[in-house]
Amino acid sequence: MKQTFRITIGIIVLVSVLTPLLSTPGMVSPGGVSIISTELSGSSGKEIFVRTKLDFARPETMKDFPQKIGQWHSTSYNWSRLKEHLGAETMLSRAYRHPDLSNTVFFLIIQGTNRSTFHPPIVCYPALGYEIEEEGEVKVPIEDASWAQEHWRSEKEGSVFKGEMNTKKLVVVKRSKNGEITERRVVLYYYVRDERMSVTKEITMVRLSALVPVSGSDHDAVEAMKKLAADTFPEMFEVKPEERTIAEMVVIKHGAPGFLVIAMLVSAPIIFMMLPFIKRKVFV
Repeated sequence: MKQTFRITIGIIVLVSVLTPLLSTPGMVSPGGVSIISTELSGSSGKEIFVRTKLDFARPETMKDFPQKIGQWHSTSYNWSRLKEHLGAETMLSRAYRHPDLSNTVFFLIIQGTNRSTFHPPIVCYPALGYEIEEEGEVKVPIEDASWAQEHWRSEKEGSVFKGEMNTKKLVVVKRSKNGEITERRVVLYYYVRDERMSVTKEITMVRLSALVPVSGSDHDAVEAMKKLAADTFPEMFEVKPEERTIAEMVVIKHGAPGFLVIAMLVSAPIIFMMLPFIKRKVFV
């Protein structure tokens, strides 16, 4: 056998052995990593990594999303036309009310697999006759979440959950024929992008909106939406704990025999590649 061919085979086998051994279960399992981001694609530099507790792709699971969260009570809406307009495959639409807050918050989750037909709010609202008055970002503090206390990535790696998430903010208005503002609405939204190896196309958007006075401050509405965003967060996500590699798990579970098996798997392709050199050294 030619040495170059032997080395090629050895490298392929070695990579095939090391890849699963150095992977974590979350890299390939349904409980893998999702990213919360303000961008539909690409990086905003402010993403956080979580594990989704809610299967956004299953309508029956979405229907089970709590109608009562803390002091929030909700009413469900069936907006099939909106679902079609947004290019969504799964949609949950609720209006949440809180006894201590004056604003009703409209809560929407939409999920699709085709990013090219997925309509973000910055496109959707103008298509519905709204005019974008303001764009920005709002930080939502996620307080008193015991599951969020443990960081699973180092500070150097970034994307550590630090008790808050970033959302995009829009203020949109509708005008009458004479140019008068007849409706003003404030919107907060963010995306959930699935980073599992087995799923590359799923995209979910969580959107909150509220009607505000046609003139004046939107402060109270924004605070109400921030509270609902924070209160719904633990219903959908959990911070992904640190995972051990499969090799580490084998050694921990089986001890020395497990280590020996791993050593044999790794050394076999190396010995296969080095065998001609070893023979030369021995017989020279």
